[in-house]
Order: sequence, then structure tokens, then C-alpha cells
Amino acid sequence: SCFCRVSEDEEVVLEDSDSDEQKKLCRKKKTRTVFSRAQVFQLESTFELKRYLSSSERAGLAAALQLSETQVKIWFQNRRNKWKRQISAELEAASHGHAQRTVRVPVLYHEHAGLAFTHALYYPHALIRPV
Repeated sequence: SCFCRVSEDEEVVLEDSDSDEQKKLCRKKKTRTVFSRAQVFQLESTFELKRYLSSSERAGLAAALQLSETQVKIWFQNRRNKWKRQISAELEAASHGHAQRTVRVPVLYHEHAGLAFTHALYYPHALIRPV
């Protein structure tokens, strides 16, 4: 087993490591994925339609956004958790007589034609012209 802790001088200390292989695993930390605005727009748009994706939908979205399926899966997990927290906060505010009114404003973004189609799915009342 491997145990990592941070010492007072902010150095990672490995304890109870059985092998060099485990030491390498302890040191490795995934870097945070930074999504582009276009990727976030598409992910959010898809999330508004569907909270959960099938494996084929996830694969298609990952390919379209040039992300790994794991990145899309984790993004959706995190976004569902955020959504649940927002709902809980709204319910609690409403129960305390502080109901908040949420106003959604569409953001027009046209990096490529596929986003115009996505926009039309969510905002069918909006007039969309090709850019």
C-alpha cells in the first residue's frame, strides 16, 4: 500500500511504499483539464437536453469535441453534482421564503455550423442566421 502526505515544508513524503512502482503511482497526479469555451458550450448544451449519456452518445460527443470519453464522462458527473447542489440550494431558499428567480439568457456562439444546430435545439424560438 502507498500513503502520501505533505510535510511542513510542502514536500510530498511517501510512506509504507512496497515498491518503486507504487512510489511512481503516488507521485503521479492528473493535471486539471481546461476546456475551451466552445467545448463548455457544447457540453452545457448537451447537458440541458440530457443529464445522462449512453456510451455511444458519450463517444460521439468526445470525438466531436476532441476530448477523451473519460473527460466527457467526468465532466457530466461533475455537472450533475453541481446541478443537484443548485437544486438543493433553491429548495432550501424556497423553504426559508427566499425563493430566487432564475432567468436564463441564451448565449449565441458560432465557432462552426454544428453549434448553430445545437442552439436551435435549445432555443427554437430564436432566429438563427448562418455566420
